[in-house]
Amino acid sequence: MANESAYDVIVIGSGAGGGTLVHNLAPSGKRILLLERGDYVRREKENWDPTAVNLNGRYQTKEVWKDFKGRDLHPHTNYAVGGNTKFYGAALFRLRKEDFGEIRHHGGISPAWPVTYDEMERWTSGSRRRTCRTRRTGSPSTARGTSSSRTGRTTTRGTSS
Repeated sequence: MANESAYDVIVIGSGAGGGTLVHNLAPSGKRILLLERGDYVRREKENWDPTAVNLNGRYQTKEVWKDFKGRDLHPHTNYAVGGNTKFYGAALFRLRKEDFGEIRHHGGISPAWPVTYDEMERWTSGSRRRTCRTRRTGSPSTARGTSSSRTGRTTTRGTSS
């Protein structure tokens, strides 16, 4: 008899890495457990206020870490569905074919990557399609699914974990 609480895959964190992995594994039929430390970010007007979110750290953890000298360090991290990616406000530029090769510039030579653009293209195309779909629908979610913060269980596309 199979263990009812066994999982084929356990993913820790629903940010860019974990959310993308679960999104791609969901149709596989595998039993997936997605662990997330936080809950969904509340829908409130402060979400759109850069001062509240970034300067005042509205959604940042209040815990204190220690640096290498034992001094207090505030990690400026967020525990929420979507992880720190939910609060990441930068642009990720799509690289061009020539960016993977050796590049000569005024400071010297930047060596070629160990992989080619053509080898990476199938992965970046999938990412681009998902990003465009998210932007078009306006969905703020990184991973599709529902979560219960009380139980820590997540259901993703019919695969309960």
